[in-house]
Amino acid sequence: MNKQGRVYITETLPVKVDKFTKDELKALYLTRSEVTNRKDEVLLQTFIQETGTVEGSRKKTKALEEHGGEMALSFAKKYKPVSLKVRPVLGELPEKFRIIRNIKGNPLATLPELPIKPPEFRPKGRYTDDRKEKMDTRHEGDFLLPEERKLMHWLIAEQNEAFAWDDSERGSFKAEYFPPIDIPTVAHIPWVLKPFRIPPSIYDEVCKMIRRKIDAGVYEPSNSSYRSKWFCVIKKDGKSLRIVHSLEPLNEVTIAHSGLPPATEELAMHFAGRACNGILDLYVGYDERLLAESSRDLTTFQTPFGALRLVTLPMGWTNSVPIFHDDVTYILRDEIPEYTMPYIDDVPIRGPKTRYEQKDGSYEVLKGNPGIRRFVYEHMNNTNRILQRMKYSGGTFSGPKTTICADKITIVGFDCSYEGRRPTTDTIGKILNWGDCENTTDVRAFLGTAVMCRNHIAKFVAIAAPLYELCKAGVSFQWGVVEKAAQEELKQKIKECFHTRNPKFPSKQPIVMAVDSSWRAVGYYLYQRDEEDPTKIHYIKFNSMLMDDRQQRYSQPKRELVGLRMALEEENYLLRGCRNLVVETDAKYLYGMLNNPGRMPNATVNRWVDYIRTNFFFILMHRKGKGFGPDGLSRRRGYPGDKFARNFDDGSDDEGEEFVLVKGNPEDEDPLPLEEFIDEIDTRTGFLQQVVKDSPELQLELEATKAVVRQEIRERRLLATRQDYPESVKVFITTVADQEEAALDSEDLPEAPYDEGRRTASAREQDARLPKIKDWLERKPKNSVAEKELSQSDAKFIRAASHFWLSKDGRLYRKTGNSSYLQLVVESDRRMTIMKECHDNTGHRGAYATNRLIAQRFWWPEMEGDITWFVKTCHLCQLRQRMAMELPPVVTHTPSIFQVLHADTVHMTPASNGCKYIVHGRCSLSSWMEARALRKEDARSIGQWLFEDIICRWGTVVKIVTDNGSPFRKAVKWLEEKYNIKGVAISPYNSQANGTIERPHWDLRQMLYKATGGDVKKWFFYLSHVTWADRITIRKGTGCSPYFMITGAHPTLPLDIIEATWLVTYPETIATNSELIGLRAQALAKHVRHVEAMRERLSKEKLRRVMKLQEDNRYKIKDFSFEKGELVLVKNTAIEMSADRKMKPRYLGPMVVVRRLRGGAYILADYNGAVWQNKVAAFRVIPYLARKKIEFNEELQTLLDSTEEELNWLENEHSSEDITEAFITEEEADSDL
Repeated sequence: MNKQGRVYITETLPVKVDKFTKDELKALYLTRSEVTNRKDEVLLQTFIQETGTVEGSRKKTKALEEHGGEMALSFAKKYKPVSLKVRPVLGELPEKFRIIRNIKGNPLATLPELPIKPPEFRPKGRYTDDRKEKMDTRHEGDFLLPEERKLMHWLIAEQNEAFAWDDSERGSFKAEYFPPIDIPTVAHIPWVLKPFRIPPSIYDEVCKMIRRKIDAGVYEPSNSSYRSKWFCVIKKDGKSLRIVHSLEPLNEVTIAHSGLPPATEELAMHFAGRACNGILDLYVGYDERLLAESSRDLTTFQTPFGALRLVTLPMGWTNSVPIFHDDVTYILRDEIPEYTMPYIDDVPIRGPKTRYEQKDGSYEVLKGNPGIRRFVYEHMNNTNRILQRMKYSGGTFSGPKTTICADKITIVGFDCSYEGRRPTTDTIGKILNWGDCENTTDVRAFLGTAVMCRNHIAKFVAIAAPLYELCKAGVSFQWGVVEKAAQEELKQKIKECFHTRNPKFPSKQPIVMAVDSSWRAVGYYLYQRDEEDPTKIHYIKFNSMLMDDRQQRYSQPKRELVGLRMALEEENYLLRGCRNLVVETDAKYLYGMLNNPGRMPNATVNRWVDYIRTNFFFILMHRKGKGFGPDGLSRRRGYPGDKFARNFDDGSDDEGEEFVLVKGNPEDEDPLPLEEFIDEIDTRTGFLQQVVKDSPELQLELEATKAVVRQEIRERRLLATRQDYPESVKVFITTVADQEEAALDSEDLPEAPYDEGRRTASAREQDARLPKIKDWLERKPKNSVAEKELSQSDAKFIRAASHFWLSKDGRLYRKTGNSSYLQLVVESDRRMTIMKECHDNTGHRGAYATNRLIAQRFWWPEMEGDITWFVKTCHLCQLRQRMAMELPPVVTHTPSIFQVLHADTVHMTPASNGCKYIVHGRCSLSSWMEARALRKEDARSIGQWLFEDIICRWGTVVKIVTDNGSPFRKAVKWLEEKYNIKGVAISPYNSQANGTIERPHWDLRQMLYKATGGDVKKWFFYLSHVTWADRITIRKGTGCSPYFMITGAHPTLPLDIIEATWLVTYPETIATNSELIGLRAQALAKHVRHVEAMRERLSKEKLRRVMKLQEDNRYKIKDFSFEKGELVLVKNTAIEMSADRKMKPRYLGPMVVVRRLRGGAYILADYNGAVWQNKVAAFRVIPYLARKKIEFNEELQTLLDSTEEELNWLENEHSSEDITEAFITEEEADSDL
C-alpha cells in the first residue's frame, strides 16, 4: 500500500487491472469466496457485466460507491446453484447417533411475575442504560404507550440473562438437557483442501473475528488429518463479515437428517392479522449447540493461528438446519402453536387475536393501570414465558435484534400487521428502483422478484404478459414502449398493493371463491367480507393456473368443471372442511353437472363430480359473466416457467349433499338443466360400429391359407416313409402332423350339440313355455281379463309372461329385477355358441365370471347351471386345473425287527479317505442304523455291505425298500449269484412311504459335520462314532433307543464307568450256570414282550396320525376308484420341478382306464389304443368331464395294442407307481428321529 492508500497486487488475479482500492479488493474477495467452485473466466465475465469494465483494458476500476455498493451485495448474497450442491447419504441412522433432548424440571418455577404498575427503569445485569437506549430505537414510534414501554424495559431487565449483546455473553444449551451432537458419517478417507487466501485489506478484521471465537470457546486447536475450506460473506447489514465453513466433503459422507422447517407462506399467515407481534433471534444460534468431541476433528480448518476445529454446530453442515430447528422447537414446544412458531433460529411471538376495541374507538386497558392496554399486557406475559424457557435451557437471544412488541414485524419476506400481510418494503423498494432490462436474464430477474406480490395484485399475469412474452424460447429480445409500460404499471400496482388477510374460522361471513375458466387457464381469487361492515371486503389470495394442451381442447362445460376442481384442490389446505363456503361462477353448466352425479357421459367427468361432492360443501352463486372478477385471470397466456396443473386425484365414491344455487341478481337467467347440454360435455366419445355379415375376399384368403398349410403337412408326412430315418423320428413326425391337421380341421367341425338329457325337468318345462309366452305377447288383447277371473293355471302363466317383453322385430326379452337392463332370451340352438364365445374367446375365465358376462346380455332357463357345466367340461380348463387332492391314508403293517430294511446311498462331498458315498440302511421297526463308506456305488460294494452288515448280523430280510435304482437291483442279483441267497424282494420306491431313510439322511450329514468340527474332509473317520451315537439315541415314538429295542439292555457309556452309575445290579457272589441261564431267560422273555409292546405302540401311533390326517384334509381327500372304460386325466408330474412349468399343461389326456391294480395304480391307454407301458399312481388320476358321454363296450381289449398276456406282465411288474396310498410309516410315527 502506498502513501495515497492504494494497494498494488503483484500476482495475477481474475480482473486484469493495475490497481485496486480497498473497497474494490474487499468486494473482489467476497465475490470469489461466494463462487468457490466456479472458474475465473465466469467470475470475470460477471464482474465486467456488472461494472461495465471492458476485458483487457488498463483503466482503473471506479470505486464501488459509484455503483451504490450493489455489486458486492449481489454476489455475496447469491445462493449456490443446485448443480453444485452436495447431497448427503440417505441411509439408516445407527442408534448411537440419535439426537437426545431431555429438559428436566419445571422451567416456569422461577418465572418473574409481570407487574401491573412497572417501576422506573434501573440497570440490571447485562441490560445497561446504553443498551436501553438502543432498545428504544428498535421500538421507535408511538405504538407503545409510556407505561407499556416501562413494562417492556422491566421485562428485559428481569430476563437479562436470556439476552446477549456480544460473544462473551453468548449462552450455550445445557449439556445435561442437550448432549453434544455426534456427526453420523459413513466410511471415508480424510480430505485435505487448500484454504482461500485472505486479502490484506480484510486480514486484520478476519483475524479479530477468529480470535473472538477462540476466546468464546467456538474454536479450539486441532491436529487432525482433515482440512476444510472457509470463507467470509457479508451479513444483512452490508458491512460486517460472517465466517462460513465450506463442508462439502463432510456433507458427502454424512447420513442425512431429513428434517424441514415450516413453509414460509404458512408461517407468515399465522402472524398476520394479530393485535401486535414480537420477534426474537438467537445470538449466533449454531454456536449455542455443542458438538461431540469425537466429531470435532471433521471440521478442522487452517487459519493464521494454526489448525483449529469447531466446538459448536458447524454453519454449512447439511444437518445443522434441521437439528437446530428441532432443538428450538423442543424448548418452546409448550408455547407452539398458540404463541410462537419457530423458524430455525428466529422465534416470532404471536400477539392476541384482537385489540379489544371499545365502541368509542378506544382499547380495553388494565383496571389497575389505564396506561397499559390489555392486549399489550397479554403479549408481554407470553413473551415472559418464552424468555424464561430459553434462559432455563441455556440459550440466549440477540439483544440488538430483539423486538418485544411492535405493530408490524417482518417474517420470511412479509410485513405482518393487524391489517394482514404484504411484501416487505425492502422487496418493494428493489422493484421500484429497477431500471430498463437489457436482456432476457434481467427480465427473468425482475419477474422473479415481482412475483412475490402476485397474491396481492389482481390480474398480475395479464399486466405482466408483455414481459413474459420476452422470456419465451425463440423470441428475439426487444425492449420497447409496450414492455416499458408493462414494467411501470407493474411497479405502480406493487407500490399500491394492499394487505391480504387470513381467513377467519369460524365466522358468520363465508369464505368466497370466485372462479372462472377459459380455454387457456383457470383463474380465481378468495375473499371474505368484514363481520362488522359487510360492505368491506378482505381479499385472501389471487391465483391462476394454466391448462395443458389436452385440457384446452375440452368443451366449455367440461373446462368449467375441471377448472372448478383444479381451483378447489389447489386451495385444499384452506377450504377442506369449511362448512361456510360460497363458490361464485358465471358458468351456466356447473349447477346441472354437480347435482347429477353418475349421469355424465364418461367416467372421467363423473370422477370430477364425485371428488367435488365428496370433499367440499359449498353454496353455488351464479354471477353474470360480464365484468366477472376472475375472468381476466383465466384468460392469461402460457409463458416459460409457468406450471401446468398437476395430476389431480380422481376422488372416491359420492357421499356429498345436493348443492344450493344462489343468484347474485334475481333477474339473471337460471342455469341450464343437465338434459339441455349433456350431449355437449364430451363430443368425442362416439365411434361408428358396423357388423360385416359377409366378406368374400376374407373367405377366399382363409381358404388359400388353409390349402398352403395342408400341403406343408402332406410334405412332412412323406418324410415319415423314408427308410433311412429311425423309427422314433418317424413316430415324432407323424404325431406332430396329426396334431397340426387336427387343429386345422377343428375350425370346420360342427359345434358340440346342446345336451338336453342332463337338464332338469323344470328347465325343460320352462323351455317349452317360452314359445307360448312369445305367442301370447304377440296377440295380447288390449282389454285383458282381470286376474281374479282367470283359472289358477292361466293366472300363473300371465304372471310368468309379465316378466318378458317383445320388441318390434320379434325378439323376446326378459326384464331383470331392478329394471336397469333387459336380457335377450336365447333359443336352445344358440346357447352353446354364446357360452363358447363368452368363455373360450374371453380368456377361459371361471364359472362366476362367465355367468356374469352372459347374464348382463342373455337369459334362458337354468342358465347358471348350464354355464357351470360348460366351464367344468372345457378341455383346456381341465388340462390347466389345479385340483387340491389327497388320497385316503392307509395304515401299513408294522413288521418285526429287521424284517423290512429301508436302504439308500448318500453322495458325500467332499470325498474322505477316497470314499464318495455312504450306503445307509435302517430297520423299519427299531430304526437301527447300519452304514458303510464306499468308494464306488456299484453292485459289488452294496452287495458286500448287505451280506456282511445285514444278513450275517441280522439274518435274511424279507423286503428291502429302496429308490428302485439299478445298484440295489444288481446287488440283490449279486447276492443270489455269489451266495445263492434268494427271495429278497426289492420294493418299489415311493417318496411318501420311504421317509424312514430319506429323513435321517439329513441327520446323518448334520452329525458328521458337527463331529468333524466343520472339517468335513474327515467324515470317514467319524462315521462309526456317529453310527453308535444314533443307535443309543432315545426316540420319542418308542420311548427307548434302537439299542435297547434290539438288545433288551441299556448301553453302557464311558460316563457310566467313571461315575459308577451301573444300570444293572450284578450278583454279589459267583453264580452257577443254572442261575445265569435263568437270568438270561428272564431277560429274553422281557425283550420279546418289549418288542411286541413297541410294535403295538407304533401301530396305535400310526392309526392316530391317520385319523388326524383325515381330519386335516377332509375337503381334499378323494377316492375316485375308476372302473374299466372311464375317461381320466393324468397329472403331469414331470413338470413339477421344472423352472418353466407355468405355461405347460398340468394334466395330460384324456385317457381310458384299462385296469385298476391291487395297490391302487392304473393301467391306461390313449384314444388310439396305445397302452402306457408304465403304471399310473392313483394320486395322479382325476376324472375327465366330457360334454358328450362316451361309452366303451366290453370289447375294449380289441381296441388296444397290447394282448392280455402283456397286460398281465405289466400288472406284475414293479414300478415307481405301484404304491399309491398316503402311508403313515414308522418313521412318521416316530417324529423325533
